[in-house]
Amino acid sequence: MPGSHPQHNKADRPRWLQSPLSASSRGDFPIVAIGASAGGLEACRKLLDALPAFNGMAFIIVQHLDPSHDSMMVDLLAGHTPMPVQLATDGMKIERERVYVIPPGVYLSVNEKGGLRLSKPQARHGARLPFDFLLNSLAREYGARAVCVVLSGTGADGSLGLKTVKESGGLVIAQDIGEADYDGMPRSAIATGAVDVVLRTTKIAEALVARERGHAFVPERKKSSAQRSIEDLLPDIIALLRAKTVTILLSTSTALSSGASSGEWPSRVSKPLASILTCCFATPRNAISFPRTC
Repeated sequence: MPGSHPQHNKADRPRWLQSPLSASSRGDFPIVAIGASAGGLEACRKLLDALPAFNGMAFIIVQHLDPSHDSMMVDLLAGHTPMPVQLATDGMKIERERVYVIPPGVYLSVNEKGGLRLSKPQARHGARLPFDFLLNSLAREYGARAVCVVLSGTGADGSLGLKTVKESGGLVIAQDIGEADYDGMPRSAIATGAVDVVLRTTKIAEALVARERGHAFVPERKKSSAQRSIEDLLPDIIALLRAKTVTILLSTSTALSSGASSGEWPSRVSKPLASILTCCFATPRNAISFPRTC
């Protein structure tokens, strides 16, 4: 049912998702505006799946919708979070640990009293930018408590509003374009230079929770080309070791051990393989961990 509170098995969730927020009694809390269009439903589901019930934040989702049809977003998202999911209404109070979804055919903004406001778009349909509209009001009313998350979608909605969020001291996150089904919105956001961090959806959830709990979030470093090249070669190296040296290692272990110290190897060992083995034997014990398949 819309707005229902499904029961999630805590044992299936990481420990960092299970504990309540220590500062949950605070009067102020972050408001996370999530913008998406094409491909955004699946991205929103992944993000909500990764968020804990006790997260100390409110979430407002602006998904580009057909204004002539009723939205199914509440029903489609409710099963992916222990938080209540509600269709936004005019004057609705914003509360922590709630998810608010924009209705079709309207603009959604926030007011100084901590409530939601619905209004009719003034621009023609093709020029509507509902996410920019929300972000501008969020930055104006909430400043550093505003958080912008740009997910999968076409077009550039959000690229103007996220700058105001950044300028007001808020946080701006974009979905990794390699994960997004449609990379138009996150790519346009990244191109502004105002995005603080680019992450996959599950890491976005982790970053939001870490920020609210006062913990530092360190994104995983991208592997260098040298690291990728070495990892790409590992299967071939392992295959070579298995195919060419297992018999030698078993039958001539003494010769190999003595050869490691003298630099001389049995004639059956090729020079490239000898170099690999010399490196292996010369490396201090425990410095290299070989796969069990070697």
